[in-house]
Amino acid sequence: MDPAYTPSPEDHFEWIERALQQHEERMVAVSSESRRAAAACEQALAALATQVQQLTQTLSQTLAPVQSATPSPAPTLPTPSRVESEPRVGTPERYAGEPEGCNPFLINCSILFALQPLTFSTEEAKVAYAISHLTGRACLWGTAEWDRHTFILPGFCCRASQGVRHGNFQL
Repeated sequence: MDPAYTPSPEDHFEWIERALQQHEERMVAVSSESRRAAAACEQALAALATQVQQLTQTLSQTLAPVQSATPSPAPTLPTPSRVESEPRVGTPERYAGEPEGCNPFLINCSILFALQPLTFSTEEAKVAYAISHLTGRACLWGTAEWDRHTFILPGFCCRASQGVRHGNFQL
């Protein structure tokens, strides 16, 4: 182009018109492609809906004989409207078998069990917790008691304190 040449307003408008026509052609092509893609998605969705309906019918026909053969489930117990949380209590210090530490350990375990009755609802849970906080010879004795299934708490605590008083944990 000649640098001295300045386009006339008509030339400028013609250039803008050509650019607009090109944009319009592109928009028509994109719009047409979008319509084709939407139609293909619609067909795929309809086919999928048909398959889901067929699967649902097959499943209900398959389960109908099974459901009629099984007895009705037992009535469910009402659930509490809110779950009460138990207070957080520190864990007792681990107990290794020293006579002077026996009563504090057993008392701390008893306090924990009393404050968290949902967590420690069975004697087995209480004994398991106590055994898990034993160390040394006391741990050896406690795990042997657990293996023998002698985990009734009052007896367990009594045997534990007797073992401490006499200085021996009989395995």
